[in-house]
Amino acid sequence: MTAVDQQAFAIGLAARRAGEPVVVPHVVGGRERFDGELITREDPSTPSVTVSGCHDAPDELVRLAVRTSRAAQREWEQVPLVKRIEQVRRGIDHVEAAVEEWAQRVALEIGKPYDAARAEATEVVEILRHYTEYAARPGAFEDERSADPSGCANDSVLRPYGVFGVITPFNYPIVQAAGPTIAALLAGNGVVVKTSHHGPWSGQAVYEMCAAMDLPTGLVNVVHGADEPGRALVASDVDGISFTGSVSVGRAIMRTFTDGPYARPVIAEMGGKNPVIVTDTADLEQAADGIVFSAFDLSGQKCSALSRVLVTPGAHDRLVELVAERIRAVVVADPSAADAFAGPLATAEALERFERLVAGSRAAGFTVHGGERLERDGYFARPAVVSSVPADHELSTTEHFLPFLTISKVDSFEEALQAANATPMGLTAGIYTGDLDEARAFLYRIEAGCVDVNVPGHATTGWWPGPQTFGGWKASGSTGTQTLGKWYWQQFARQQARKLPAELGHLLTY
Repeated sequence: MTAVDQQAFAIGLAARRAGEPVVVPHVVGGRERFDGELITREDPSTPSVTVSGCHDAPDELVRLAVRTSRAAQREWEQVPLVKRIEQVRRGIDHVEAAVEEWAQRVALEIGKPYDAARAEATEVVEILRHYTEYAARPGAFEDERSADPSGCANDSVLRPYGVFGVITPFNYPIVQAAGPTIAALLAGNGVVVKTSHHGPWSGQAVYEMCAAMDLPTGLVNVVHGADEPGRALVASDVDGISFTGSVSVGRAIMRTFTDGPYARPVIAEMGGKNPVIVTDTADLEQAADGIVFSAFDLSGQKCSALSRVLVTPGAHDRLVELVAERIRAVVVADPSAADAFAGPLATAEALERFERLVAGSRAAGFTVHGGERLERDGYFARPAVVSSVPADHELSTTEHFLPFLTISKVDSFEEALQAANATPMGLTAGIYTGDLDEARAFLYRIEAGCVDVNVPGHATTGWWPGPQTFGGWKASGSTGTQTLGKWYWQQFARQQARKLPAELGHLLTY
């Protein structure tokens, strides 16, 4: 980020705030629609300003979106893979040109400072590049054709399911919609995107990206709204669902999708109660830096955020001091501020929940550092660090999705590892240690999909497309195959083995 970039960003936010709110349409079959009750979205940094709006999609419109996508998908699955890849890659130029404008949308709707808001677009570019590269590799969609002893021609290919619904969260309103949409399209599916009503303008960006790909009309449709359109999408005859959100909602979707005449796929990335272990041999300055960043980036409103520290006795007191010092220096400010590290909480409800959590921690007799509501317009609060909390206390084991961190003293590395795994969730985890045996044991025994060992600046976060795949074990994920990597997009297809007489082998095309 340069000073010029930041200044242009701040000017752009000011202009948007002074203008009229952007009310985005549903788009079904290429037609803009405004069915349903209007829902407005305030700027969480300046709640008196309405920045965007959408309409709460009626059930029938959601069902129409699925039917429309299904009709277009029959054409799309006949398009050869090499052509599908070419068309999806057209989205790269569009996204690269939209980076700064998309950053403004995310900053205004979600409250992300410049670098984090801009990353919504740059990560989508990397996903487009990586997924299309993976799909173009030999054997990505089919095994080499062969003949069996009877002389028949054989192959095994991946075929699309049909139509996938994509249900997205508020915290990454573009990336978490774009990733599964891109994967589903490469596999030959149609897509219905249901955006978050806290970020509909941001979510609409994914439809705009797809429009630049010159896809069949109606292949990708977008509907907006609160909870009901998501429920309608799950209740429809969609062939699969990609969901990012809470464990409770994700598991409910999975139960629904196992009912009926056959089970349908649910590709879910859900929550986490993410620990870092700090032992007596750790570099505590490095550990404190990583803890503060990973706990309070995006004000703790990310599923990968660090939310509990498990520290052995010799490191405990000094680590608490270092973390407390650092949170006093954290800049919580409007996204337009050049020095903003974190922005506001996303909603008034989140801020109220945070205040109740901090007050309850103090009432319970725990030591609280920070945790104050900041006296300014907007949903701003100083991050809270709560120490002297037992590792098995509810505060330490419940996902809060807030800038709220517990620090628990444990007797040993072994006890810390057991506490880290004593949760049904397993998304991210980290360790800071100077003991190679502890590091090795952590890598082999921790039950989490994304793990860090002595990573400067990142205790449990910092994943990017490519080898740094992202996803969870146990209740944090549904498939064991993670986003951002070479195996993710294949989940949007199902395998079919084909056998024909040799003279008909020419029919085996893909």
